Amino acid sequence: MEKSREKIFQDEIIDSLTSNGWLLGEPSQYDRELALYPEDVIGFVHDTQPDQWEKFCQRYPQESDKALLKTVATQLSKVDPNASEKEMRKYGTLGVLRNPIKDRGAYIELCAFKPDHTLNETTLAAYKKNRLRVVPELVYSPHGYDGRIDLVLFVNGIPIATLELKSEFKQSVERAVKQYKKDRPSKDPATGKPEPLLTFKRGALVHFAVSQY
Repeated sequence: MEKSREKIFQDEIIDSLTSNGWLLGEPSQYDRELALYPEDVIGFVHDTQPDQWEKFCQRYPQESDKALLKTVATQLSKVDPNASEKEMRKYGTLGVLRNPIKDRGAYIELCAFKPDHTLNETTLAAYKKNRLRVVPELVYSPHGYDGRIDLVLFVNGIPIATLELKSEFKQSVERAVKQYKKDRPSKDPATGKPEPLLTFKRGALVHFAVSQY
């Protein structure tokens, strides 16, 4: 009974998002190793930066799509103890969303922010091509752990938020908080390897425990 109530709650959130322009994703299309939704990473670059994409493909003529995903994942995960504070701001999820990725002469942006005015039609057009996606029941771990997160939100294929849902009719939202603390470790207990989606700076920016209230 509780699961069915949570499912209704989950569907209501999904319906609200998709009715406002969000795309509904499939968990099977998520890349657990890279913690990316590849279709949207590649699609956004194709749609908004054809010149830079062509330049990137010239540098990586074989499997350009895979090369792009690898470049993005590397920038998300990068740790350089010798980098300046300014340089470090370009790494991790927030850094990748805010700053272009530079790779062999190609400058690729992974997010288009809303312009202050409508005079620049190119910037406005790019903003409208941002891909916002919600993916339900995401099995996120590349290490064999089959735990699911109720909803994960993406911007252009990059995860920005996770949501654990609880129906207040039977379980309080504190149960979701405990799930994050006890059942969603940032490292796989068996191998000690990081869980990309849940790693600080590299994974989703925020994790929400959500109830009807």
